[in-house]
Amino acid sequence: MKRIRNKNDLLAWLEREEELLGFDSVDRSLAEYESARSLFFDELGYDITEGQFEGLKQASVLRYEELPSIGITYERQEQSWGFQNTYRDKISGRFVNKEDVFSLLATLRSL
Repeated sequence: MKRIRNKNDLLAWLEREEELLGFDSVDRSLAEYESARSLFFDELGYDITEGQFEGLKQASVLRYEELPSIGITYERQEQSWGFQNTYRDKISGRFVNKEDVFSLLATLRSL
């Protein structure tokens, strides 16, 4: 598996794993390393490392804690061609570009 370099990569990796294993399965398995390790090994034949597990947990925190703290919601919408991951402004309901979301996060972290 390729090395994850930033939070944008972590989120993309989390989204790929959710597509392969199912959203609920991955979400539940992030509670502890052994359950994540078991899920990945049983479903994919892949022995996830503790570092990869921590990366997935960080991506989950990003999605469910950091994004809401800046007024952004994450949605996963099923389309005829597959799933589409979208970001919306909580107040206006407008879609927000993923790059803009991560740029805002980076700016806020640097303050």
